[in-house]
Amino acid sequence: MSNEDTVREIRERVEQWERYHRETLAAGRKPRFTTPSGFDLRPVYTPAELAQTGWDYLADLGLPGEYPYTRGRDAAGYRNAFWHWEFYAGFGSAEEANRRYRFLLEQGATGGVSMALDLPTQIGLDSDHPLAQGEVGRVGVALCSLADVERLFDGIDVEQAGHVFTTANAIGPIFLAWIIALCRKRGIDPGRFTLQIQNDPIKEYVARGTQIFPIAPAVKLAADAVAYTSRQHPNWLPISVSGSHMKQAGGSCLQEAAFTINNGIAYVEAVRAQGLHVDEFGPGIEIHFCTDMEFFEEIAKHRAVRKVWARLMRERWGATNPLAIRGRLHSATSGLPLTAQQPKNNIIRLTLQVLAQMLGGIQGGRTASYDEALAIPSEEAVTLAVRTNQIIAHETGIADVVDPLGGSYYLEWLTKKMEDGIGDYIAKIDAMGGALGAVERGFYAQELSDGAYRQHRAMERGETVIVGVNKYRTDEEPDMPIFRPNPESERRQIARLGDLRRNRDQAAVDRALERLREVSVSGENVVPATLQAVEAYATVGEICDVWRKVFGEFVDHPVQV
Repeated sequence: MSNEDTVREIRERVEQWERYHRETLAAGRKPRFTTPSGFDLRPVYTPAELAQTGWDYLADLGLPGEYPYTRGRDAAGYRNAFWHWEFYAGFGSAEEANRRYRFLLEQGATGGVSMALDLPTQIGLDSDHPLAQGEVGRVGVALCSLADVERLFDGIDVEQAGHVFTTANAIGPIFLAWIIALCRKRGIDPGRFTLQIQNDPIKEYVARGTQIFPIAPAVKLAADAVAYTSRQHPNWLPISVSGSHMKQAGGSCLQEAAFTINNGIAYVEAVRAQGLHVDEFGPGIEIHFCTDMEFFEEIAKHRAVRKVWARLMRERWGATNPLAIRGRLHSATSGLPLTAQQPKNNIIRLTLQVLAQMLGGIQGGRTASYDEALAIPSEEAVTLAVRTNQIIAHETGIADVVDPLGGSYYLEWLTKKMEDGIGDYIAKIDAMGGALGAVERGFYAQELSDGAYRQHRAMERGETVIVGVNKYRTDEEPDMPIFRPNPESERRQIARLGDLRRNRDQAAVDRALERLREVSVSGENVVPATLQAVEAYATVGEICDVWRKVFGEFVDHPVQV
């Protein structure tokens, strides 16, 4: 019997099954079953549904470690090494954050040092700026200069930790320069560890809000960091194109994947404009998502993104380097479903999110803590987040087979739908002039705003159930320890900044900042001049003030979609 005959027979058999069980199937607990991305769901999936999508085993699935990498970028999956489990942390001063990083490493975190920056640092303001008042060290660690970075890594063997990550987006070149300068001062071999910078300003304009400059020069600064790193420190990851913030701003899995890939296209084109081939810098690009509660759609998203990115690399840009083609995926558990009500329920939510990440074949995952809806995580909560990854890795056997859900009729159908949907968004956004055009026209913002509204209305109507929030509620208040920031941190940080300014070589700072201004005006790569300024102990605010004068500042204004 031919494959076509088999599919026809299955389809006829399913139709008989649906007629026989019509009353049972019609009595569903919901009038319509769909995924958050809008895909209508059948009650059961067979080879017939896959055949309708044009799915082909070798072209669409293949084998792990082989093009198009649907089943994973590595042939062995997690049989040789587990995914990196990272824990995003940072608060107060460099000394306070240093203690938390050392604690995490002692508990077995394998993702190195993953640091949150406070809001003033992210938007290029020093801790003593009037706008920074009350925000210093609140949502991350306050870093003003190389001196703070030196304190941050005191007693931490960067080579042994193996990995350093931060969200620096608008200030990507500055953080890159900080770590290069730290290596030079301490005699650290940059080839012995991996620096990873998010360095993705595009999504800031629509989902997060830490943009500083107009979007075009912001992308140029990000591209400078990628171009410099790919030639000077090729083992580092100078950009992590992030969809997680767009997802948590209202995007569906499909939109998160599609918008992230389109932003990645913009960065690739910006670096290519500097004369580099994608084979040269492609291996340093990471794609970063967050994992929410729609379990199978999240798994399908990661698989589809690998396939789409591999095809873009090979077909659009002519990549031949396998390290560029196969891409690298990172995923963070989502803070959006974490609730302040019945916060220990978040332990279950986070466990399922981590499981979806590794079944999707990520290289690194960042796990939130169950108390993050209440405050900066406590040590107890972050320890449990570490243990969640360790238990899944060591005790379940799930990591012993590569892509264990591969071949599931439902998952493969969903992966194909996700891939096709991403392709549709790429065509639409290309027609707008790419990601920058889509942002400037307000397309992303409108899509995310509409999605957030739909999500909120679905929860209000009870169509989306959030356990402990709109169903199965209790009146009990959380009885658990809450992290409290040290109110003295801001005062001490400002005092240290004053000491730095009084004791540094101000003439050297002035010369370095003038050189940075000249380079920024000329359009040269800014990283070498930024490094010179950093090594002279110029502050993040002083460096960004140079760029504010050269590039201007971002001003929000109404847009028409």
